[in-house]
Amino acid sequence: MPAVDTLALGDTIRFRGGLWVVIAFHGQRLFLDAAEPPGPGEPVEPLIILQTAVTSAPDFAVLNRAARRSSLPDRLGEFRALPRDVRKAAEKWERHVKEVLHQQAPNVPATTEPQPAFDPMRRTLRQRYQAKADQLTQAGAPVSAATVERKCAAWRKEGLMGLVDKRHLRTATPHGRVDARVVDIVWEILDDERARGLSPGTLSRLIDRVEQTIRARYAHLLVSPKTARGLVNSPATLYRLLERLGITAENAHTVAARHAAGSAISSARPGVRRATWARWPGELVQIDTTGLDVLVLGDDGRVISVELTIAICVATRSIVGSLIVPKRVGRTSGTGRWLAGRATRSFDTMQVVAQATAPLPARPGWAPETFMEGSDLPFEELLAADPRFAGAAARPVIKPETLVIDHGSPFISADFTRACHSVGIEVREARLRTAVDKAIVERAMRAVKTGFSQYLASYTHHRLELRGKRVRKQPLWTISELQELFEQWVVLHWQQTPHGALRSPFTPGLRLTPNQMYAALVSLRGYRSTALTAQENRKLLPAVWVRVSRKGFQINNRTYNLDRGQLDLFRGSSGITAQQGRWEVHYSPDHPEVAWLFNHRAEPGTDPWVEVPFIHRRLLSDRWTEETWSEALHIHLAAGGSRHDEAAITRATAQLLRDLAAGPPPGSGSPGPRAATASRPSRPALPAPAKPYAADMPPLAPDTVRPFRTLDRPAGDLFDTPEPVRGAAQTLDDFLASLPGLHPLGPGPATREDNSTGPASPGGLPGDEPDNGRRGDDQ
Repeated sequence: MPAVDTLALGDTIRFRGGLWVVIAFHGQRLFLDAAEPPGPGEPVEPLIILQTAVTSAPDFAVLNRAARRSSLPDRLGEFRALPRDVRKAAEKWERHVKEVLHQQAPNVPATTEPQPAFDPMRRTLRQRYQAKADQLTQAGAPVSAATVERKCAAWRKEGLMGLVDKRHLRTATPHGRVDARVVDIVWEILDDERARGLSPGTLSRLIDRVEQTIRARYAHLLVSPKTARGLVNSPATLYRLLERLGITAENAHTVAARHAAGSAISSARPGVRRATWARWPGELVQIDTTGLDVLVLGDDGRVISVELTIAICVATRSIVGSLIVPKRVGRTSGTGRWLAGRATRSFDTMQVVAQATAPLPARPGWAPETFMEGSDLPFEELLAADPRFAGAAARPVIKPETLVIDHGSPFISADFTRACHSVGIEVREARLRTAVDKAIVERAMRAVKTGFSQYLASYTHHRLELRGKRVRKQPLWTISELQELFEQWVVLHWQQTPHGALRSPFTPGLRLTPNQMYAALVSLRGYRSTALTAQENRKLLPAVWVRVSRKGFQINNRTYNLDRGQLDLFRGSSGITAQQGRWEVHYSPDHPEVAWLFNHRAEPGTDPWVEVPFIHRRLLSDRWTEETWSEALHIHLAAGGSRHDEAAITRATAQLLRDLAAGPPPGSGSPGPRAATASRPSRPALPAPAKPYAADMPPLAPDTVRPFRTLDRPAGDLFDTPEPVRGAAQTLDDFLASLPGLHPLGPGPATREDNSTGPASPGGLPGDEPDNGRRGDDQ
C-alpha cells in the first residue's frame, strides 16, 4: 500500500470504488474531487476526509501521478526572442489552458458568469478536457482531448514556454543545439586562464579543454544519449559556437574579460537583479558549504578548522539542515602515496538533505524554549500527522522539491544527484557568475558568522590581517559540541528572529519569524510525513560498483564476504553493460563494518538487499569510521606495513581507537581529554611539571654536602663606592673584615699574592682556610 507521502496535488487515486483527484491538503485532511462517479445515483461533490482513512482503505491505489513541478523556469527572455506569431499562438493556448484548469479565462471581468462546461464543481478534469476540445473543433481548430491534456501538463511544468511549438525552439535558441552549460564552461575556462596569467592558445586547445571538462564534470550524464543531448557536440559545432560568441584565437581573453565585466554590471544593476522567491515550504531550497571561521579540537587532539553546510528554505527562510565537518589538508605517506585530507563530501551533503525530512530531537539539557510545544509552530497538528514530532525541537520539517546547488564537487557528484533523484528531489545547478541564484543561502552564511561564529572561543576572522595573535591559545570546542551549539542557535535565534523578507499578506507591516511563516504556509499547503524505509535509506548511501569472487569484494582496502557460498549468485556478471558487469554496493562511511549488495535480478516482492559484513570486524570492539580506517592505514604504512595485510591494518585501527580513548600521555604537550558535559570550553591540559630529582636518587645526608665555592675575586671589587651597609653604622671595610675567609682591602700582611705557596682549602681559592663543611664564626 503506498504511503501517504506519495500523494501530491493532482494525483488520481482509487478510493471506495471510484476515481478521485487530490485537489488540496489541509493538515491531516484531503480534499478530493470525483474524477468518475463511484456508482449510479451517488453524489459527486468534493470529499473532505482524513489522509489515514484514504490510505488505509483496502482498494486505495494511486492510478495517475500528476507532473511534479517546482518553481516555473525563468525563460521570459527566451520567450520574447521567439517570432511574434509563435508567441501569439502560445498566449492563445494559455487562455484555453487557464479556462480548463481555473474555470475562467484570464482578463475576464469578475462579474462574468463562468461557462458550465468548465465548472470544476460539476465537471471532472477529463470532462473539461473534452469540452475544450469540442469547443476548439467547432471554432475551426480541430484538436483532441489528449492534446488539451498534454498542453495543460506542459503549462503546469514549464509555464508559457511549455506551450510553444518545439520546432521553433531550436532556431530561436542563441546557441543552437549546444547546451547552455557548455557555454558556461567556455567562459569558465577563459576566466581561469586570465586569472592564472596564461597565454591564450588556439581555438582547438580551447575546444579540447571544454571537452575534457564536460567528461569530468558530467560523466554521469554522458552514459545515456538522452541526458547527453546538447553536452556532446562535434568539433564543427563547437567552432560555430565560438564564432557566434565572437571568440577568436587573438581576442579570446579580451572577449572573456568584456563578458565578465558585463555580467558583473548586469548583476549589480538594481533593475536587473531578480529576487528569488517561492510560494510554499520546500518548493525551492538552497544548499551551500563554507568555512565557519572557528578553530576546534579534532578527535585526534589536533587543532583544526571546520566547514559548515546548511540548507535553507526560500519560502520560510528556515535552516532545515546543518552539518559541521573537519577540514584538514592532505599529506603524503612514507611510501610516497598521497593521502587525501578531510573536507565536506557528497555523503555529508546528503545527510544535510536527510535532516530536512525528519524532526530535530531536542538534546538533554536544552532550554525549554527550544521545544516545539511552546513555539509558533502548530505542534498539535504536526504531532497528529507525524508522531516523530514528540520531543522535537522547534525547527520545521520541509522536504525539498527543488534543490539549488553550486558547482562544488560534493554537490555535482553522481552520488549526490542519484540520492536526490531517488527521493524525488530535483537538483538545479546555479548559473555561473549569477549571484542571485544562491543569494539567500550566501547571505545566511554571512549571518551565521556574524551572529554565531564571532561569539565563540577560538574565532578566527575570515581576513588574515584581522586575526588575533593568540587564537590558538584560547579554549577549544570539540566538533560534536560545536554541532550541538549551532543546532541550539538555529532553534533559539534563527528560527525565532523576525526576518525582513517574511511578510504576511494580511499584515504587511509586520515582520514574521521563519517559524511563524512556516505555520502560515503549512496550513495552506498541508503536511505529509516523509519517513523513509530502510531500503530507501540505503539508496541514499554512497554507491560503489564491485566484482564479486569467492573471497568476496573489496571497498577501500577492506574485504567483505559471507560464509557458505551465500554470494555465489553474484559471482557472475550483473548484466549491466554500462558498469562492465559489476554489482552495485552501498555502504555508510560512518558505519563501514557492513555493506549492502543490491540484487538487480531479485524477484518482485523479495528483498533485493544482501547485508555483507567486513571479515575482520570482530577485531574492532569500538565504533569506527572510514576516517579512522584511513588514519590507521597511514600509521601502518609509515611503520613499514603492507597495504594488503588487512588484519594488521584492523589491529592498527583498534590500537588507534584505544589511544584516542586514553588521551595523550602526561607531558606530551597535547591537549588532554575534555568532559563531555562541560558547559563552557576549558583550556587543554598543560604538561605535568618536571620532578626536581629522579625517583631513584638516594636520600640527602646533610653531613655530606660540600660548601659552594667562594667568590673568585675580591668582594670589594663588586661595589663602586664605599657606602655603609643599609641599616648598620659600620663602614663597608669593617663589614667585609667581619666576614670569614675574607680580609679588608688594601695592603697588609694578611694579603696573599696569587703565587703564594701556602696550602689551598678544598674547593676554595689559595689562602682560604678549610672550614670542614661549615662556615666559621671566629669574628
